[in-house]
Amino acid sequence: MLLYTVNNTDLYRLVSLIRHAELKIVEVYPTDIMQTPVHLSIGQESIASALCAHLNHDDIAYGTHRGHGIYLAKGGDLTGFYAELLGRVDGCSGGYGGSMHLIDRSAGFYGTSSIVGGAIPIAVGAAMGIKAPRVATVLFGDGASDEGILYESLNFAKLKDLPVIFACENNRYSIYTHVSHRRAAEPHKIAEACNIRTVHVPIEISNDVVALHEHLREHVEYVRGGNGPLFVECETVRAVDHHGGGSDVEKGMRPSEEADLAREHDPLEVARRQLDPATVKAIDEEVLKTIEEAFEAAMKSKPVHIEVDYEQLGNNPFGS
Repeated sequence: MLLYTVNNTDLYRLVSLIRHAELKIVEVYPTDIMQTPVHLSIGQESIASALCAHLNHDDIAYGTHRGHGIYLAKGGDLTGFYAELLGRVDGCSGGYGGSMHLIDRSAGFYGTSSIVGGAIPIAVGAAMGIKAPRVATVLFGDGASDEGILYESLNFAKLKDLPVIFACENNRYSIYTHVSHRRAAEPHKIAEACNIRTVHVPIEISNDVVALHEHLREHVEYVRGGNGPLFVECETVRAVDHHGGGSDVEKGMRPSEEADLAREHDPLEVARRQLDPATVKAIDEEVLKTIEEAFEAAMKSKPVHIEVDYEQLGNNPFGS
C-alpha cells in the first residue's frame, strides 16, 4: 500500500513540474549553453506522473533516453537535473552523463539508459533483489518493444514472478517511423503471450493523469501483493520532435494529425480542467519559481573539466 495520500492537486503538480521543467530546456537550448542531446516528454507527462504517484520512496524506478519525466515524477533533485544537462559538477551524474543518464538513488530512481530498451533487463534484475510489497518499475517507449531484450525480460520476470512493472509509453513512433512499418503486434500482446497481467490504456485515459492514476491502482496493488509482473501499455502522443524542442510535424516528418492529437489530449490542459483556476495558477507559479531557482543554482555549479593527454595518445586523438 502507499505510505501517503495522493490527490488531484498533487497529480497536477507533477504534470506541471515536468512540462515547465522541459519548457525551460526548450527556452535555453538554442543558446548552446546546454550541449547534451535532449529527448523531451512533452505531451506524455501524465504517464510518468500517474505511475510514480503509486510508488513509495523505497520502490525502484528506471527510465530510458526520454527519461526526464520519470526522473522528476519519482522525486529526482531538480538542481541536479539541470546541472547534469549543463555538464556541471553538481549534476546528478557528476556532469558526465547528460540528459540520457540521469540518476538519483536518494529518490529511488536508479538511472536511465541511452540504449533503446537498455533499462528493461536492469529493472528485472533489481526486482530479483527485492520482495513485494516493494516494486521495481521501468518506463520505456514503444520503440523498445522492437528489441529482443524485452521478450527475454518479460519471459524471465514471469518465470520468477518478480515484482516488476513494465510501462510502455506508446506514441506510435520510433523517431519518425510509424509503428505500422515496424511491428506486427501491439506491445501488450507480447506480454500476454508470456501470461503476464496486461493493461492496454487508450489515450483518453493515458493523457488524463487523474483517470490514469485511478485506472492503475488495482494493477499496482496486484504486483505489491506478490502476484508477479505487470505490463502497462499507455497510448499517447509526442508533442515535439524526437530530439530537441522543435516540431517535426512542421518539418514534414510526421503528419499534421499528430499535432492535432497532441492539442486535443494535452495532459497539462486535461489536468487543468479538473481543478479550479485559482489552484492551477498557484501551483504553476510555485512550480515556475522552483524551476528558476534550481536552474540558477545549476548555472552556478562549475563546468566539468576533462583533461586529455594527447602526447600519451599519440597523433590519433582517439587512441590506437
